Amino acid sequence: MERVQHETSNGSSDPSEIVQPAWGFYETIGWGMIAFIAWSIAEPILLSIFNAWEEATRHGAAGLRGAPNDAISVSISTIAAGAAWIGVTAIAVRWRGWRFNDYVGLVLPSRRELILSLAAFAVLLLATDLASYALGRPVIPQFMIDVYVSAGTPAALMIVFISVVIVAPLWEEIAFRGFLFRGTSLTRFGVPGAILLTSSVWALMHGQYDGFVIVQIFLSGMFLGWLRSTTGSALLTIILHAIGNFAALVQTALKVQGSSTPTPM
Repeated sequence: MERVQHETSNGSSDPSEIVQPAWGFYETIGWGMIAFIAWSIAEPILLSIFNAWEEATRHGAAGLRGAPNDAISVSISTIAAGAAWIGVTAIAVRWRGWRFNDYVGLVLPSRRELILSLAAFAVLLLATDLASYALGRPVIPQFMIDVYVSAGTPAALMIVFISVVIVAPLWEEIAFRGFLFRGTSLTRFGVPGAILLTSSVWALMHGQYDGFVIVQIFLSGMFLGWLRSTTGSALLTIILHAIGNFAALVQTALKVQGSSTPTPM
């Protein structure tokens, strides 16, 4: 048992509560694997339910979802991942005797931290776009264009928006900069090792992109991990992650709508 300082919404700490230590390295990785398995089970179940509903409502005229760049399939996979990771994380945190927000770092950043982080993140996003342009690479990955085009209807685009801008940043930050960061930074790996490990795994999970984009995601993860370590707030990284995804979605929309023939290149 140890005495821990709980981060509060106003940035202060309450050292009065005694709770169990955070999960160790191997336990943390184990819980992460359980969450991944839960995701792997939930995704096909949700996809099957949606396929059945779509066929029933359209009298069998709709094709089955499942393509890796299909908008609804991507959205369902994201939602399934969010439910699995957050659900398993909540169980793990509760089992350890912590409050969920304390364990994963869902505390409000200060106004100064928020403003400076937004400015730094804007510079990072601009730098990655300029690097892509300078190297003759598309600023918008083809996967994003394919997903946007495959949506087809305003309703489908709304589902994509919810999954990409809200659900994905929420579960990914709770999983990586929240739960996994907590359990690895307090081990012999320390904070630098936790940032490196979580950024690497997070980037590799984005296998739909090529190596160049994965490197960009890794660098973004390092930046978000550094913010998590210096501010103690995973809520801050959720906000920045959501802004980054929103900006990417807007760029994708502008590119597709600005094309004379809005089809995948």
